Amino acid sequence: MPTADILAAARWWLALMVIGAAATPLALVIFGRLPDRGYAFTKMFGLLLVSYLFWITGSLGFIGNNPGGIALALAVVIGASWFAQRRSAISLREWFGAQWRYVLVVEVIFLALFALWVMVRASNPAIIATEKPMEFAFLNSLGRTPTFPPADPWLSGFAVSYYYFGYVMSSLLARLAFVAEPIAFNLSVAWLVAGTGVGAFGVVYNLIAGQGAGAKRVAYVLGVVAAVALPLAGNLTVLLETAHANGIGSAEMWQWLDIQNLNTAPTDSGMGDTGPRFWWWWRSSRVINEQTIAGNSALEPIAEFPGFSFVLGDLHPHVLALPFAFLSIAMALAWYLPSERPTPLKPTGGRPVAAQLVFTALILGGLSFLNTWDVLIHLFVVTGAFALARWRDNGRWTARKLAQSIGFGAVLAVGAFILYLPFYLGFSSQAGAPFILPMINRPTRLPQFLVIFGMPLLIITVLVLTLVIKQKFRAWKTGLAIFCGLLGGLLLLTLLMGWIVASSSTADAVTSLAAELNIPLNPRQGGLLWGLSAIAALTPSLLGARVLTPGVTLLTAGLIAGGIMALSVLFREQNPAERQTQTVSLLPFVLLLIITGALLTLDPEFVYIKDNFGQRMNTVFKFYYQTWVLWGAAALAGLYYLMVRARVVAIVLAILYGVLLVGVMLFPWYGVAARSAEFPFADTLDGLAHVAQNNPNEYEAIVWLRNQADDRSVVLEATGGQYSDFARVSANSGVPTVLGWAGHEYQWRGNTTEPVAREQVINAIYTQPDWAGVPELLDQYGITYIYVGDLERSTYGEDGLQKFSDNLKPVFENDDVTIYVWRGE
Repeated sequence: MPTADILAAARWWLALMVIGAAATPLALVIFGRLPDRGYAFTKMFGLLLVSYLFWITGSLGFIGNNPGGIALALAVVIGASWFAQRRSAISLREWFGAQWRYVLVVEVIFLALFALWVMVRASNPAIIATEKPMEFAFLNSLGRTPTFPPADPWLSGFAVSYYYFGYVMSSLLARLAFVAEPIAFNLSVAWLVAGTGVGAFGVVYNLIAGQGAGAKRVAYVLGVVAAVALPLAGNLTVLLETAHANGIGSAEMWQWLDIQNLNTAPTDSGMGDTGPRFWWWWRSSRVINEQTIAGNSALEPIAEFPGFSFVLGDLHPHVLALPFAFLSIAMALAWYLPSERPTPLKPTGGRPVAAQLVFTALILGGLSFLNTWDVLIHLFVVTGAFALARWRDNGRWTARKLAQSIGFGAVLAVGAFILYLPFYLGFSSQAGAPFILPMINRPTRLPQFLVIFGMPLLIITVLVLTLVIKQKFRAWKTGLAIFCGLLGGLLLLTLLMGWIVASSSTADAVTSLAAELNIPLNPRQGGLLWGLSAIAALTPSLLGARVLTPGVTLLTAGLIAGGIMALSVLFREQNPAERQTQTVSLLPFVLLLIITGALLTLDPEFVYIKDNFGQRMNTVFKFYYQTWVLWGAAALAGLYYLMVRARVVAIVLAILYGVLLVGVMLFPWYGVAARSAEFPFADTLDGLAHVAQNNPNEYEAIVWLRNQADDRSVVLEATGGQYSDFARVSANSGVPTVLGWAGHEYQWRGNTTEPVAREQVINAIYTQPDWAGVPELLDQYGITYIYVGDLERSTYGEDGLQKFSDNLKPVFENDDVTIYVWRGE
């Protein structure tokens, strides 16, 4: 790796250290009830605060999107920390003196993971394929746009309509570290690995460390395991890949398991066997072989997990939000922990409730701006923690406590919305009425579900069973009511949403399903009565599919019911004096994480969020991703509680988990090696190095645009299908183009006519043989530069290109690329 890249990585790490140090005094106050006072989360907390202040003041027009604005935001955070320290009884010198070992462990974990993934990214830094061009386009746009919101790099004249907060953070770090975007992209991935690892360590440590003598030692060990398992480990697919590639198992067994492209007879070819897919490791994120009720193939759900994301190297919002998910869990834990004098308004150590509420809303709103799917999940966790604290206070659940919890959640939701109002005012989405749709495919098969979540479920299921058995099923009536009510309610919701869809003007999914199943329907008339008759005709098939494949539904609903059973008895049995102590059990909070994850995996078996994909693919993706976080932390913390209650069982589980962990670490080992083999050049962090090597003339043109185009420039380039080479000029330079990937614009904006109209204009400009009318089109879209490269020639032909050289001045030219300038003269 070049020395310049190593120094860039060092500056990036130093920038994060500075931001974390700036926020540390404030974090030690806000998270003061946690055993580590929130130290493990100082970097994500500081980055969130600095980025928010930078963005909100820029959005309101007080500062610009420039280094001066970043410096001002950092200075405000330092000032807030100084103020918090002055008003706090905490002595920083004394705290660091007492906790230096913990601080050292946190920093070693962070640095080790960061350095490891810097080397991994250097082995294949290319910003190509999947969503990387889009992500790079956003990052480049934020480095060029003088104000917020940033310009949409793929729809000139429009602002970004997407949750782009993570790219604000990456751009901010790039400028603090004096790192160019092609390198910053890969350093951002490395920081996210380190932030996720140290966040996982912090959550697991804090869930165990305050639980009495000897707990800290266990907390360190399991925290380190979490720092490796949650961000790096694969799911169980890699063990199947290894077995299949080494001829293990019968053809019938693999066919029964039925993971796509892994359901044929095994071979002896080793892990180099890619099968029908180019990337063998891609299968680990597509474990669920989705099928319609009739048994036909359907759009496969995405079951991605952090290790897959980091091996892939994408900088997508669900990855950018990962460290902040752990920050949110830490804040939820702070709300759960008791105060010296418990009151409904001060459940977390007597800190001013207004400040606590503001920072909680800031974190939750930040998650919405980072990856909007996550906000309701973590609002549920935080509100649930508050509710558990109320329940714990006297062991009884009352209507008043329910009202307090609902009010608390509502205040946070409103606060999160207000704090990030400029984002919401400019945000449009593909989501629309009725927002929730029924899941009418076959349910997820339990074996495939266990391939995804088998490791944490091993511990989680045993923990819940152990608790309810030791409690002698005392709350079985509560559990039965929850189990039946949950499944009955979701089933009714599915049928209700199906009725709504069938009664609408677009009931194609219903009629297609009926045709696929050879179920006759009355002639389509529309309306509520026809919709009701259609759903009534389909209901036996829908119910039959669920009866034949009940495993995931029964398991997840059982975990929810068992968790609530255990909670009700735990609080009932708690000694009143314990509620006032510093060592109150955190087992109820662990159960909250388990229940939340179970809800996230149960819901897509019945309903999903409406989007342009028309199936549950994206809902499973977003929900399962957060379940990996919640169950991963809960399983390791739960292992400690099993050690206290069932030591022999815990030892057996620890051994099994350890063996599986060693096995699934083959995923990053083989995966990184496979990814590195795709990049035949010398190690570097430069994400455009592959362009420089493979297409030096285009690289030269892109560098010219990066350096010469100003923030008002618009470049015209060829447009075409998404996940292709189209839009490569705007993505790699950050200069907005008239139209990039149209499919993505539809995802970001919902119904819009802009892509269709612009595609026609671009085609006319490039293909029209004469100059007449072209100037008007160039002016209409504010085009500054016309880019003519190999892709433009192959897409539009040579016939219409001569007019550019006849009428325009080339400002850049080499053997393959010509860039013409148009300024309307």
